[in-house]
Amino acid sequence: MKVSVIIPTFNRADMLCDCVQSVLSSTYTDIEAIVADDCSSEDVHGALVKNFGNDSRVKYTQTPYNGFAALARNCGARIAEGEYLFFLDSDNILEPDAISEMVKCFARHPKAALVAPVTTQWRNDRCLGIWTLGSFYNPWTSQGDDRNKDKLSVQQYPPHIDEDFPTSYSPNAFMVTRSAFLSVNGFDSDYGIQFEEADFGMRVTNTVGEGYICGLALTRHLGYLDPDTTPLVRGYGIGFPKRAYCFGRNRVKFARRHFNFLQALVITFVFAPLSCIFYGRIALKEKRPDIAFAYLRGTIAGMLGLYRSRFFN
Repeated sequence: MKVSVIIPTFNRADMLCDCVQSVLSSTYTDIEAIVADDCSSEDVHGALVKNFGNDSRVKYTQTPYNGFAALARNCGARIAEGEYLFFLDSDNILEPDAISEMVKCFARHPKAALVAPVTTQWRNDRCLGIWTLGSFYNPWTSQGDDRNKDKLSVQQYPPHIDEDFPTSYSPNAFMVTRSAFLSVNGFDSDYGIQFEEADFGMRVTNTVGEGYICGLALTRHLGYLDPDTTPLVRGYGIGFPKRAYCFGRNRVKFARRHFNFLQALVITFVFAPLSCIFYGRIALKEKRPDIAFAYLRGTIAGMLGLYRSRFFN
């Protein structure tokens, strides 16, 4: 069956082209690569035409406004023809057999609705380890829990992990059946950024079918943030005000949608305010009061149920 690889991007033209080339080099041949441009300031379309102008497998679409990855993914899915939709961030180099292995994983697990590759972290052409072998959320704190940390070390590349790992979602890269995507009405674009992948994955794995990380499918994630060189605000996911606003707001929205009443209550009135203080102090330490204020506004918006993306403008 055909696989539509949907690549949301904002700028990153050179990195994007490397990502697309890795997709086109896949051993799985029935594919298309759809670039969903989130209103980049760079000429992303021109770069694609220059590098892949004669390849009918490469398609381009653009969001109506800068709405971040969730909106871009939905726009890409609208023109996709595949029975499988593989959402791949543009800072990845896909291993040639990754798509084939994920399709095989669906065959091994008839109840599966979501399958993800193992994301390996890279810096300066060196593999630093594995991101996760199973992603979940703590329902009392809304913090992510990446499982199997004892297997994160990669002594040689590629690692041979002949096992599939249950997961509730996957960051960075994941494949779903078209029917699963349609069943949950795609991504909730009102998230803007932060928690949108987890929300989509959990809606799929909670209501449609099982989720797995396929150990034999690999992708190289080149967007790893080195803690020694990355500013604190970026390392903690609050690198600019809109992102900080969405982080504070979406934490509460996510909790109310996916956790029970008591858990959501604790997150809304205990953990969310504590997180606001924590991230606010980090932003002020980095002399970014605009980010601290944005996170505060987002937290208040979440507590009041103001979830529409337009409120962060």
